[in-house]
Amino acid sequence: MLAFRCTDGGGELHQCFADLFYILDGRASLLTGGALVSPVTTAPGEVRSASVQGGTRQELKAGDVVHIPSATPHQMLVSAGDTVTYFVVKIQESD
Repeated sequence: MLAFRCTDGGGELHQCFADLFYILDGRASLLTGGALVSPVTTAPGEVRSASVQGGTRQELKAGDVVHIPSATPHQMLVSAGDTVTYFVVKIQESD
């Protein structure tokens, strides 16, 4: 999937799928780990929230590749005035 962001995304957790991000253009921060704030199950194995609390923040730029293991809370953060374009590959890690 090709993704473009000009604002923050919400918190996400995929029970059975890892995400692999390849940053094509722009910059953003990725928050991984921690906990989803007020999580809601949106589909089997898919949990969303407004944000992630805690975790580790990693700055991303063009050319970076990131693997987010299944069952890991994560959130893409985009600073005002910035954008980020990236490929997302979903990898089934468990049933």
